[in-house]
Amino acid sequence: VAMRQALIVGDLVPGQVVSIRTLAEKFGTSLIPVRDALKRLVAERALEMLPNRTFCVPRMTRDRFQELLQVRLSLETMLAQRAAERIQPKTIRELEQVNDEMQNAVPADEVRSYLIANQRFHFTLYAAADSSAIFPIVESLWLQVGPFLNGVFTTAGTRSARDNHTQVLKALRRRDAVAAGEAIRHDLADAADVILARHEFVVKEESKAA
Repeated sequence: VAMRQALIVGDLVPGQVVSIRTLAEKFGTSLIPVRDALKRLVAERALEMLPNRTFCVPRMTRDRFQELLQVRLSLETMLAQRAAERIQPKTIRELEQVNDEMQNAVPADEVRSYLIANQRFHFTLYAAADSSAIFPIVESLWLQVGPFLNGVFTTAGTRSARDNHTQVLKALRRRDAVAAGEAIRHDLADAADVILARHEFVVKEESKAA
């Protein structure tokens, strides 16, 4: 769980090479559970295994980012719509608090706090959808894109980020599934526009570590 969170919020960065022993020391556990977790992350394409039995966080190509984005736009919109029909008032209040934390991180340009709060907002919302089929796929997509997003926002900062979550919250209070889905779609698309306008992708041949 700790390694998955580290990928999602960008504690591990694209191109970073790690070993089983290093991660076991970092997370304070034995080698076997770390090895098993790494194998699962390789299967989910969040990590790549290198010939020397180390692991690498993949670098991002523009084509791969765009493909991940298209799948996310579809599935996360569906989860938001489903959540709007099922969400409880206490969960909406929790989302309001998380969004406040996220917006408070913007003036100080606290990228890590911003990304952690953003992940909490989305995953709390998606959990309210109560979907055993879609949610695990979405989590896997976040594992693949998380390290790259952290790198981009560390460089670009958070001050240009738009507060689409306020529109999500308004839709949730009305139980407006269509509006909730559209607000999440705008949220993902706006972030993607910032990223695609930059030139921080690698070409396909460079995507794997040397």
